[in-house]
Amino acid sequence: MKIRGYRITIAGKIIILQFLITLIGVLCGFTWKTYSESKRWEKLIYPGIKVCGLDLSGRTLEEGKKVVKSQYIDNILKKKIRIVAKGKAYVLENSKLISRVDIDSAVEKAYNFGKSLDEYKKNKLIKEGAQLQYSAALTYNENYIKEIAATIEKDINKGPTNASVNKTSDGNMEIARDIKGCKLQEEKFEELIKAGALSCDKEIEAPIEEVKAEITAEKLSAVDTKIAAFNTSFASSSSARVKNIELSTSLINGRLLMPNDTFSFNDIVGERTEERGFMKAPVIVGDKVEFGLGGGICQVSSTLYNAILRTGIKPAERAHHTLPSSYVELGLDATVDWNDIDFKFKNTLDYPIYIEGYTENRNLYINIYSNSELTSKKYSITNDVYETIQPATKVIDDPNLLQGQVSVEQRGIDGHKVRIRRDTYENGVVINSETISDDFYEPVSSIIRRGIKAGN
Repeated sequence: MKIRGYRITIAGKIIILQFLITLIGVLCGFTWKTYSESKRWEKLIYPGIKVCGLDLSGRTLEEGKKVVKSQYIDNILKKKIRIVAKGKAYVLENSKLISRVDIDSAVEKAYNFGKSLDEYKKNKLIKEGAQLQYSAALTYNENYIKEIAATIEKDINKGPTNASVNKTSDGNMEIARDIKGCKLQEEKFEELIKAGALSCDKEIEAPIEEVKAEITAEKLSAVDTKIAAFNTSFASSSSARVKNIELSTSLINGRLLMPNDTFSFNDIVGERTEERGFMKAPVIVGDKVEFGLGGGICQVSSTLYNAILRTGIKPAERAHHTLPSSYVELGLDATVDWNDIDFKFKNTLDYPIYIEGYTENRNLYINIYSNSELTSKKYSITNDVYETIQPATKVIDDPNLLQGQVSVEQRGIDGHKVRIRRDTYENGVVINSETISDDFYEPVSSIIRRGIKAGN
């Protein structure tokens, strides 16, 4: 049987044609609508885009800038921040704090977003929104922040007070406790201020840190006993020399040295001037004794030196006189001269040391206090004068003297080589022996004038 072919009738063709025309019309309409909508948003900010928290959807570039300025910038510039520090309040004004707000860049970024996309993506963006947030960059007046910080620091910054130790009249060591200080944390304060300019908080607690004292009562509690002492006499001294000894002794009295601290006699006693109370008295200058301001204070430095030797500490800087001293043995003196010769030592002990100095009945006393554990060791100081050099005699012919006449202008002084040794004892046994110094006191020549003038 022959199969009959299928034929579309004229009516069917007409229906199909009408459907296609309708479809094309719908597609063209959709395309036109999409294009028109996209065209309409070309000069507008796309939906869902915010600047500084403000929704700028559908606004032009200029409209967006005006909205941000009126609703954001004007508001934050009217704002004031209250800062509280240690019970005191300070007011900071945003109009002075914020020197510039860059809204143009932020709004332009919002405006330009999506403009380079194809029509399909633009249409999707218009329908769904961008969900983007832009912020305006703020420029702060750093000088204003520093001014506020300086005002607060002036009111609240307080340095710590170190603990101190004093010897009471009954011989006990009394400790005055340390006091903590406080300080504004400048960097953190600046961060809080800048954050506060944009936040809703109207009050900021200033960040203050506690500053601990370097010397605490806990550290000083270790000073509990006398570990060394030395004394010398100035019974034959003039009133001026006595004055100088008493003044310089009072200046070193009560000095506290923490471990690794260095003591400088010149730094502590200071310049010897009449304005400071020092007087002219005999001083050794070269191989002669002359008058000078502060004469006699070398007895104080030498007495302190001898006390320090009995703590186990070695001097960091020390020089002997050019002539032997009467108040200590050879090799155990420590001369000082302002801006020239100093006596220094470093506290190499594990504990603080406290220096007590006083005068009584024309005697000078230096006591060193520290921890009782140090008393387990004892120190013996020996001066070994291993060579004595006789002075030379210099004879000068003097035409002003008659023949046979002799005048002694300067008496000779023996020279000495002396070595100082320190022995350390523990439980009665020598555990260490060391040489502290090896000094040479040069001899001073005798000078004799011999007459050569002929008699009548």
